[in-house]
Amino acid sequence: MSLQINDNVIEGNPTKTFFIEMITRDISIRDAILDLLDNSIDGASRITPGDYKDLFIEITINKDLFMVKDNCGGFSLDVARKYAFRFGRPDEAPETFGSVGRFGIGMKRALFKIGKAFEVESKHTNDHFQVFVDVDSWRSKKKTITIGDQASEVEDWDFSYENITPETSNLTENGTFIEVSKLYKEVSELFDDDEFLTDLRDDIERLLNFSLEKGIKISLNGETLSGKNIQIFNDKSNPFIVEGVKDNVSYKVVAGLGEVGDPKKSGWYIYCNDRLVLEADTSEITGWGTSGIPKWHVDYVMFRGIVFLDSDETINLPLATTKKGIDATSDIYKFVLVFMKDALLNIIPFFKLVTKLGNEANQYRVLLGETETKISVVEMKNPQPVYVPRKFTAPAVDQDKIATKKDSVRISYDAKKDLANIARTHSRSKSLKELGETTFEYYLKMEGLEDE
Repeated sequence: MSLQINDNVIEGNPTKTFFIEMITRDISIRDAILDLLDNSIDGASRITPGDYKDLFIEITINKDLFMVKDNCGGFSLDVARKYAFRFGRPDEAPETFGSVGRFGIGMKRALFKIGKAFEVESKHTNDHFQVFVDVDSWRSKKKTITIGDQASEVEDWDFSYENITPETSNLTENGTFIEVSKLYKEVSELFDDDEFLTDLRDDIERLLNFSLEKGIKISLNGETLSGKNIQIFNDKSNPFIVEGVKDNVSYKVVAGLGEVGDPKKSGWYIYCNDRLVLEADTSEITGWGTSGIPKWHVDYVMFRGIVFLDSDETINLPLATTKKGIDATSDIYKFVLVFMKDALLNIIPFFKLVTKLGNEANQYRVLLGETETKISVVEMKNPQPVYVPRKFTAPAVDQDKIATKKDSVRISYDAKKDLANIARTHSRSKSLKELGETTFEYYLKMEGLEDE
């Protein structure tokens, strides 16, 4: 069949150079690496959604290369041909059930961001193949197309693959092997920086903590990483809980108390398909300082709020392209935010009550953390009979102590130890604290002020 060329058409195709530079511009190296790990975890969820204990992801990073290897199932040759190496997700692409990938650019963006040569090997059921790309050669590669009797040269966006055998494979199990070499100078310098590796380790342990808690083993340069779990008290106090389904998105809001520790751990944590996308947020985006809710204050350091948003199709989730932050304008997020604000209004009165303890407040918070039973982020999400819609139940607070503290102040001063002990013995005080109270009462009595 012959196609007619329309002389009135102005060509609007992107160039490969422009496309590569644009998709890699607004993402950091650490986020690009996390994109590749997300792909591995997506594979893990297709194998055993509830338990990852037999699965691993190995990461090797140095100034000369970057490597990721997993046993999370790999992907088929059909997926590679039609979708995995496309720049963007085609309309006809199958749904990515439970994935955090949304636009079909994560793997390519990461590979092009890191270096000028990369190898991707996949072992999946009956398929075992490899794609090797030299970026400079691919960037300049062209092909000829003929329309009617006219031939023209255009950019060739395609990649080539080769079937491989176990003898030449980097994989012994179904999974994926990725290696990037010819690293860009700035990337090579980063990969040789211990501070960068420490930050990357911290990112993985925080942002992928849910998958780590489910048992997947992630190692970085031979060091096994552990998840930085989020916990909520569930004994003397019980968390606020509400859950349901709206617009094909399952939601669950859990809010309550956590250990004092680092104030930076206080706030809202939002997960989209088990990926942490908003961490310890205390801004207006999560309701603080809006609708009669006060701005976050250190008095609220024990607050922990977890939001789980899950959908078979990622496009339904309020997820940013970099997977950091959420789209606060989305209908599903605005719907869930109502429950988040309800939780804050439900819990903040308890914090105000604790504040009335004055100087004893922090001691009370620490003691509560030491004695409370705690539930993990995985336990919060898993359905259990105890998790029915409910309001926050506060732990008991000594009301008499609060009443006593309300109109009192603390007086303190230093004295020589030997003299203080003599005074304590002479006054028959049982402790130095009692000595202080005795001397204050003695002064009031001597000055005739005790009844004023």
